[in-house]
Amino acid sequence: MTITEVLVPAQEVAWLPWAVQYFFYIGSAYGAAILFALALFCHRSTSHTLRSVLALVLAISALVGPLALTAELHQPGRAWHFFAHLTPSSWMSRGAVLLPLFSVLSILTAWLYLRPEIQALSRHASPVIRLCSRLAMGKWQTSLSTMKVITLLTVISGLSIALYTGSEIAVLRSRPLWNQLTSPVLWFVTAFLATGGLSLLMLATLKPILRQDLQFIRRTVLLSALLSCVLFPLWLVNGNGLELLDYSVWRWRTGLMMLLLVACLLVGWHFPTGRKSIILLSLLSIATCWYLRWLTILDVQTIPRYDAGMYPNALAWGSSGVLGIIGMAGLWLALAVITSSIINQADNAALSPLAPTVQGEYHE
Repeated sequence: MTITEVLVPAQEVAWLPWAVQYFFYIGSAYGAAILFALALFCHRSTSHTLRSVLALVLAISALVGPLALTAELHQPGRAWHFFAHLTPSSWMSRGAVLLPLFSVLSILTAWLYLRPEIQALSRHASPVIRLCSRLAMGKWQTSLSTMKVITLLTVISGLSIALYTGSEIAVLRSRPLWNQLTSPVLWFVTAFLATGGLSLLMLATLKPILRQDLQFIRRTVLLSALLSCVLFPLWLVNGNGLELLDYSVWRWRTGLMMLLLVACLLVGWHFPTGRKSIILLSLLSIATCWYLRWLTILDVQTIPRYDAGMYPNALAWGSSGVLGIIGMAGLWLALAVITSSIINQADNAALSPLAPTVQGEYHE
């Protein structure tokens, strides 16, 4: 009889909580790019306010996401290594090229669409805010055809981000739960929960709100939650994850995940139009998208490859844990508060660079 012992040295986990934040924010960004494109190409049946909100979610998330990524690299100064030593065979190296391009296109798309609002700041009473109107860089107009071309380029770039972020984890053969086609598809589909939740959160601060806008986001959340209810069990089955249900901690995790997805379906289906209901669906969608990424990225790392049982996973209170999560969320909210102030509800129809939009029923 021969006994072979496998000794594994202690090492830090590959993906830190910063990775969850990156996947969350960048997912909401490419989700916003796709929804903005749909709203733009159907501009006669969507409001300028909805498109403005989606443009802001796109730009803010495309800016905050890469910041979380630099912190996730264990040593933020390592980011330049990806540019100095490009490796075409590596998805991370490809992402070093694709991610900056997407961020630039996202900010450009939002800027081009919101230029009329930025120009209107010149009429503000505050001299500081009037100075911000210079960010419009002139009084020239953006044509609808130009806006559509830039938006399509942003969508294509966003799809490349979805492909790269999903593939850089799915290629790891040592983790069956990651090394499957369902993983990137699940992350892509649930990204729209984050986009819908963040958009609803921003819409909830505006008054009045078009019911068509709420229905647009509601259908997005419903479709995303419905597909996720199918994909998540499939993800478990394909990755031999059913064996994990022998452990109580994983029964709680998977049960909570399905509970959140079903809750999104129920709240989205029976969606009252009150402002409190809007905030409820917003926070529920955000929490569902966030927890799915936490479960499928961080919690999967607690599964031992050469050992028995489960590794403990304690969330630190410092900058690599709770403090970092609060800080990035605070940064997103701060940017949202500052930039959303340029959406003037009083005359947004006049400021819209597009044709007249739908005149729908308003919700106070």
